[in-house]
Amino acid sequence: MSSGLFLLASISLALLWSYPASVESDPRADAQAVIQQALAATQAVIQAAKSVETGANKQKVATCIETSRDAIDNLGDCKVLLPRARDAFSIDTVKTRASAALSDVGTCDDEFGASEPPQVKAATKKATALISQLLQILSKL
Repeated sequence: MSSGLFLLASISLALLWSYPASVESDPRADAQAVIQQALAATQAVIQAAKSVETGANKQKVATCIETSRDAIDNLGDCKVLLPRARDAFSIDTVKTRASAALSDVGTCDDEFGASEPPQVKAATKKATALISQLLQILSKL
């Protein structure tokens, strides 16, 4: 019976030592996941802007929607380009598109200024945070 316990302890220790202490994440997979989240968050900016449209802020809402669509296009480019980006130039192209998306989303905040409705502000904050996270991940490539 003690030999069975010894064998079990030996196998357990061998498995413990052979298992990596920390599992490295894949920056490309992480970036693709964040792109998906950023796309959804940017779509939420459009919905939030549409929900607050009045005659008085119609142009601000239109600008916010237009630039958010631009951000979605840029994030879509990131999604397509990232799997093929292997050299510094192509990775920089993905980073440039992500930076443009960040700027596009920020335009909503700029357009509304101090009168930005809370739901738009919350939506742009979430989209901005995700795109910033994407840029951080891309910097590791």
